[in-house]
Amino acid sequence: MIDGIFKKQKKIAELDYALARFILSHKNSSVLLSQKYGKVRNFTTSDSKLYFAQDELLKMRRGIGVDFATGMLESVSARREKKAQYIFSRKKEDRLYDDLKERYASLRIYFSDTLRGYTHGVSMVRAWNLSLVGSLIFGMFLMTMIYRYLGPGAQAKMQEAKDKVETEQIMQKQEAERVLGEELVKQEVEKKAQDEYTAKLLADSVNAKQADFEKEIREMVKGYPIEQMVSEIAKKDRVVAAFLIGIARKESSWGVHVPVLNGEDCFNYWGYRGIREKMGTGGHTCFNSPKDAVDTVAKRIEFLVVDKKLNTPDKMVIWKCGSNCAVTGGQAAANKWIDDVNYYFRKFDLKKDNK
Repeated sequence: MIDGIFKKQKKIAELDYALARFILSHKNSSVLLSQKYGKVRNFTTSDSKLYFAQDELLKMRRGIGVDFATGMLESVSARREKKAQYIFSRKKEDRLYDDLKERYASLRIYFSDTLRGYTHGVSMVRAWNLSLVGSLIFGMFLMTMIYRYLGPGAQAKMQEAKDKVETEQIMQKQEAERVLGEELVKQEVEKKAQDEYTAKLLADSVNAKQADFEKEIREMVKGYPIEQMVSEIAKKDRVVAAFLIGIARKESSWGVHVPVLNGEDCFNYWGYRGIREKMGTGGHTCFNSPKDAVDTVAKRIEFLVVDKKLNTPDKMVIWKCGSNCAVTGGQAAANKWIDDVNYYFRKFDLKKDNK
């Protein structure tokens, strides 16, 4: 029934190049075509007892063992079968199994011949056409895959992913800037608070030193008119304040002998002569208030101390003499001025920093 399925077709006679190449390559060799074993190159008979025959090999593959009995006569090796258990469930003689096996072998040979015939029957033109058709089909499939995975949709997805990444980067940058801004503001607030605290400590220290300095001066001039100016004098540099106290002692006895204008105190305790709208007796300047007097005279003394380097009473004697002491009372009077001013000038500890 299996042979009846296939119908014989009339084949067109064609030159079989494959068969010709096979004949050329094997024309000097011998091949045994066996209905039972197929194509074999080497074969022996089971009577020789020298080699394994095909039946013996098949039995060994099915699990049947073979005993070797080596004899000394002419070095002949005798063999006999062992009592073995078959690995198949069929009996040794099973006609149905052998029949199916033969039919299956025939069917396999038929399919092989048919396929070989179709392959050998394809001409060059037909093979070329088949390659073109295959290329076209493969190209269409490839274009479909490219359009699906790399087409406008894929490009849109890629652009969307790129936009998403850029948006996330912008958001991260803005967040970093915000955090940095907050940190800078925080640092600025902390720095401002620290500066204010330092300034407060410094002010407290200055105020404490100024309070001590003011107390020191007030005890020195207690009961004299210049006492009303002590708070302003204590705000000045210690060297300038020392000159203010020393010169005022020499020139006016700390406000006892002063120029007046219309019977009123001019607050000029240092013999200062500067041209103003209000001028007192002896050509001395009249000041509007004690603070005005201290600020004006302290500014002049500070200029002489800092710019002219007149930081001692013997150098500051020009306050009395000007450029020539001989004209304004002589050197003896100048020396007396230096000694009197220096007496109170030395009472101040000029090494202390009241700033």
